[in-house]
Amino acid sequence: MKLRRQFSFAVIAVLLLAAGDLAAAKKPQFTLRAGFNMFPSSGSEGDYVAGGNDFPVTPAHQASALGIGLTFSGSSSLAFGVNVSYGLSSRIDLRDPSDGETIRADTPQSLLAVLGVAKGIDLSRRMQLIVSLGVGGEYRMGGDQEFVSQLGNRIVLRSPEKPFSPLAALAAGVHYMFADSLGVALDVQGAYIFRDPAQLLITPSLGLILKL
Repeated sequence: MKLRRQFSFAVIAVLLLAAGDLAAAKKPQFTLRAGFNMFPSSGSEGDYVAGGNDFPVTPAHQASALGIGLTFSGSSSLAFGVNVSYGLSSRIDLRDPSDGETIRADTPQSLLAVLGVAKGIDLSRRMQLIVSLGVGGEYRMGGDQEFVSQLGNRIVLRSPEKPFSPLAALAAGVHYMFADSLGVALDVQGAYIFRDPAQLLITPSLGLILKL
């Protein structure tokens, strides 16, 4: 309950900052991104429940991600933006701690949307350090997966029981403009996803900046 209250306050704060920034918005900026979603290991063998949670540990893994961002600059140093990214699935090895049986499964694909406020710090005439704070949500996609193990057991991995989860994000990056309307972005975003169990997601990306 406390985490939910803090998340609600964060949403309100970002929306208020974004509303003020949007009121003074200038020309929009698009950013096309490609990168990796990097997930640390989650869960523990102590969470094992026979028939309910046979594979309690999800190992660290990464998956390709593609995204697009739309940013409105309220000033030379402050901006409001929305970023949406699509995370592909990856293959991971899951282990049943009761008998050591393993299966190779696909992680769910995902959609992430983040609404944020960014602060720009000039490093040179064409280069800026960008720091942003945002809130949003993750939607995990995919259906049930069925396997027949080497021991001949039929194993079903269920799709996420609650596919939507809120998140809070912090990002930093360096943006370099070759011209007034074209540039590149090297960013790293850290997102804390409020699932059960909670999940940390680190996403480094390279982007193409297009200003209209």
